[in-house]
Amino acid sequence: MTRVFISHKSEDAQKAYWVGQQFQRQGVSYYLDVLDDNLFGSGEILTNHLRNKLNECTHLLAIITNNTKISWWVPFEIGLATEREYPISSYVSYWDKQRLPDYLWKWPVLESDQDLNNYIMLLKRDRTTLLNEEINKSIYTAKPKNYAEAFQKRMKILTGQLR
Repeated sequence: MTRVFISHKSEDAQKAYWVGQQFQRQGVSYYLDVLDDNLFGSGEILTNHLRNKLNECTHLLAIITNNTKISWWVPFEIGLATEREYPISSYVSYWDKQRLPDYLWKWPVLESDQDLNNYIMLLKRDRTTLLNEEINKSIYTAKPKNYAEAFQKRMKILTGQLR
């Protein structure tokens, strides 16, 4: 089952909550810390709890704003998702996109409601079918090694970041 971990800075909780509502309307499961009644503590307790929640997910969507620059948690969560080879994407505003760190361009960058709708549509696709489609399309380019690469490639195409 697909489940998205929504990573965000606490100051961006309203935007993260809005994204979660869009997922819920479309029947996509997600984890959002502001809705977690069991989120407490700090240090190792909090770190282990978030690791466990990320382990229950299949994708990570990072809400990136100017606030993210002073976050320790968002890069940490992206790092954990990278280790697990989860499909990673960022959701940014037009203005924040202009200041996006280079390393985040490795993954798809969503900046509009249409991009988010495409993301949701892709989340609902069968994983094996999507991977096979991307492998079959990759006659002249590198074939995706796994679902995460196939998902990210398709999302980059849908957002116009890859032709």
